[in-house]
Formats: sequence, structure tokens, C-alpha cells
Amino acid sequence: MDKRRKPVDKDLLRQQRLDLYAAIERGELTLQASLRRMRALSRLTQPEFAAQRGVSVKVIREIERGIANPTVNTLNQIGRIFGLEVGFIRSDKLAGHEQP
Repeated sequence: MDKRRKPVDKDLLRQQRLDLYAAIERGELTLQASLRRMRALSRLTQPEFAAQRGVSVKVIREIERGIANPTVNTLNQIGRIFGLEVGFIRSDKLAGHEQP
């Protein structure tokens, strides 16, 4: 780890991780926002985060800018370390409207 980085409060990081999970469950975060929060929690630059996840820096940058069209596999690689994977969720926009 880079010695220039400040020490981190592990309890604070744990709480931030729980907050991330809760926000995801409530459907409050876009893919873009989720990735930024995961990267912030990891305390990694875009290149470091991409290398750790086995994806290209270009993909990480495009997701964070909101212009990417990542594959399910790529999304699973990104979320795996946080125990997250792509799945179907019910959108609040569709709640109350029965879909066949």
C-alpha cells in the first residue's frame, strides 16, 4: 500500500460498506454512483481498481462517466470483491404495474 495514504478508521469503512449495501438494496444508486462508492471504499485509483478487478481502465472510466455499456461478466468482476453480482431487481417505476 502507498505510504502516502492516510490510515483509515476500519469501523468507518465497515459502516460505509453497510451504507453502500443498504443504498443498493433500496435502489438509490445508479451503476455509475455504485462504482464510484466501491472505488472510494477500496481507496484505489481508477487504474488500480481496474487492475485489481481484471478489467480495463477504459471500462472503469466509462462507467464512472455514465457512458459505458459493460457486459454482465464485467459487472460481476467489478462487484465480486464486495459480494455483489448482477441480478434482476424490481424497479419502483414498475411497482403497481403488473408485467406479464
